[in-house]
Amino acid sequence: MFKLVKKNSHRVFLFFLACFVLFASSSQVTAEDQKKPTSKEITLEEAIAWGFEHSPALTGLQDQVAQLQRQLAMLEAGLNWQADVVGQLDTGNLGSSSFSTGREQAEVEVGVQGRRSYRSGLSLSPKLSLKKELTVDEEPAVGFTFNLTQKLFPWSPSAAEQEYYRTLNTLKKAEENFKWQAETEKINWLEGYLNLLRLQEKVEVAEEEYRLANEEFALIEQRQAIGEAGPPQILAGKASLKQAEYQLKQARNTLAAAEREWQLALGLPATSKVNLVPENPYFQQIKEELAKLAFDWEDDEWLMKVLSANHYQLAAHRRDQQQVREEWEWKQAERKPEITAGGTYNYPEHKWQINLNLNYKLWDGGKKRLEEEEHQALLRSLERDYQYLMENLHSQLQKLLHQFELAKLNLEAVIFQEEKAALEAEVYRKQLAAGLITEQEWARKAVAAQIVQISREEAEDRVFLAKLRILRLVGLI
Repeated sequence: MFKLVKKNSHRVFLFFLACFVLFASSSQVTAEDQKKPTSKEITLEEAIAWGFEHSPALTGLQDQVAQLQRQLAMLEAGLNWQADVVGQLDTGNLGSSSFSTGREQAEVEVGVQGRRSYRSGLSLSPKLSLKKELTVDEEPAVGFTFNLTQKLFPWSPSAAEQEYYRTLNTLKKAEENFKWQAETEKINWLEGYLNLLRLQEKVEVAEEEYRLANEEFALIEQRQAIGEAGPPQILAGKASLKQAEYQLKQARNTLAAAEREWQLALGLPATSKVNLVPENPYFQQIKEELAKLAFDWEDDEWLMKVLSANHYQLAAHRRDQQQVREEWEWKQAERKPEITAGGTYNYPEHKWQINLNLNYKLWDGGKKRLEEEEHQALLRSLERDYQYLMENLHSQLQKLLHQFELAKLNLEAVIFQEEKAALEAEVYRKQLAAGLITEQEWARKAVAAQIVQISREEAEDRVFLAKLRILRLVGLI
């Protein structure tokens, strides 16, 4: 019996040991599988949507807008009702005379005090309190006070209201800047995508050239076997093969580096893989919209008028000038006679009071004159900056128009080259049919035609991007 139990215990031990090994190995495999990065393929539209939220070039601007929105919300909250819990403890001696000694007195008061300021200049301040004298056995007394103040003349925003207007103006400029930069980055991302497409096509060309180099070297080795090729031909074939391998490796490295750089610009994870589609519907839609635009791309004067009305930097300068004028009006209002009215009501005394106050600054030591000089100097500075910005933007527009003209000329030249390559391809096809050239030579001619096609596509991309950048600068997109 003992031997049987001992034998069975060995089997149980081996069973649990095997289960432990299997569990540990499966856990290790699972952990290793989890560590492997999973590649996710996304479309161009998804990549651009991701970039709007995560691009390093835009996140700082987004944070700035969010910060200003919080500041504006805090200022708005400051204009709403505010309530404080207040408390006070008073103790002292009522005094003494030759006939009596002083009596100690202690009084405690707690309450809730509220306040609110309106943009019309009205200020309300109610207070509800309980007052109890500790040295006397009496019930607490309920008290209520209500204060009202209204600015009658001149009307100008309060300090909090002025800060609200300044913050709102800054927020609008930040939002316009973010929208403008987002559209600008979008064009850069489209340019990067087109660059990836062309680099992918160049990799395919390099792969074809490497395949042809392998075939040609194999033919040289066959000729060497029958004595038709010697060491010079072998070395030349090896050199051509190695050069083709180098070009293929370089093309792949360039594509990988450009793809990673594009991912970083969009803020995409390294595991994301964008689907490179030559005939992308997104691009086709943009090209169709560009084709519908009916205006003269060479009309510099009209484009400059559109730019003046739409460019975000010019709009920001106009906002700054308007803000300076408004703040000067507020400053001028502060120098007028200030008339305020107010009222107070107390319970349980049932006392009320109405007052009318007048305040006027008779002399400021010359501060008004200095402030006016500062205001005029600030306006002149803003006007100079505005004119300089106009000239700078006009120069940028001229530069983009020149680039557009050069891109069109380059496209026309490349189209002629492609037409020439097509005519030559027809000749080579006839020569191949007649046995005048080999299959390898025909394949080389086909690769050369493919290179010309890539050049034409790159030229079309430059024209397309040049149009987008002109439209972006003048604010039409």
